[in-house]
Amino acid sequence: MTEVEERLHAALSRHALERTAAGYRRAHPGAGTSSLEIRPVPATDAAEPATTAADATTPTTTAAPAATATAIVDVVTDYESAGLPSLHAAGIARLNALAVHGAYERHEGRLRQRAQFTLYAVESTAELATRLILEAFGAQLPFGRSVAQSIVSATALQQHRVHHAMPKDWSKPLEEQELRSTVAAMERLGLAAACRGNAVWAELPLHGDCPTRAIDPNAQTALLEVHAGVLHPIAGAGYLASISLPFAARPADPAELCRRLNAAEFELVDFVPRLGAWGMQGTQDLPGYHCFLPCPNPYGGMHHALMWWCAQRAAWIRDRHWDAERGIVFDRVPAAAPA
Repeated sequence: MTEVEERLHAALSRHALERTAAGYRRAHPGAGTSSLEIRPVPATDAAEPATTAADATTPTTTAAPAATATAIVDVVTDYESAGLPSLHAAGIARLNALAVHGAYERHEGRLRQRAQFTLYAVESTAELATRLILEAFGAQLPFGRSVAQSIVSATALQQHRVHHAMPKDWSKPLEEQELRSTVAAMERLGLAAACRGNAVWAELPLHGDCPTRAIDPNAQTALLEVHAGVLHPIAGAGYLASISLPFAARPADPAELCRRLNAAEFELVDFVPRLGAWGMQGTQDLPGYHCFLPCPNPYGGMHHALMWWCAQRAAWIRDRHWDAERGIVFDRVPAAAPA
């Protein structure tokens, strides 16, 4: 059993939760049911990283050198339909741009939300991993249901905002060194990176040799951003991480692309936390990644962790799903690992 599993069981055993074969379940009458399940990773799957780096300086989606994935934690909420708007595919993709603690999807005719975390035999961030998993299990349903109901009207949004009464501002300042160290870490990976205010951004080339759109506006780079102290419409202040892709034109079915990317992430074993969602963003409804983590004050190392996860996710897009001419595709054969 990993350190994170021990911490989870110690925390959850103190609460009146239904025990299941793989974890815990909590029913909210009239609202939905949330579950946390821990399932072991077969040895054959644990040895297969989600992507292979082109060289040693480029992010891979392996957690760390020689890391071994041992378990997957699934946090899932199945919502009761009563009181929720009826959402089509595009509606769910837009909803995912506001998601907190996991991606929305349709499952057996109902709205579902899911987050996922891979656990490793040696976990360097056990405290952070435990915190994020417990927060997702506890807050996925209340935030998730409120976000879904709030898209109906401005009045509904205001009512849910008042109901949750989450902190709107941080009482402690963000350490500037936190931003600078994150920029330095991205630069050590060979990425163009910078910071200003409470934000860090970097670019990861998806195709070609140009490292940044600042040099060539047409460069095919993924723009990675992490903003601190951002105010979510429902969940209050926190961290917002995002990935913007260089689409030459709006995809024919952006909602389906988002659905398939979210589904593809949940099929991976050796991968960064699946706490956000691919959703449609902006006036053109372009697919993009969004991960909001509520946080009442700055949390040491969060900027670095979120930016690293964005870089790993963008590397997965580059290696598995990006085509220089077509954009996001699902028919690529991953390149063989270097000898």
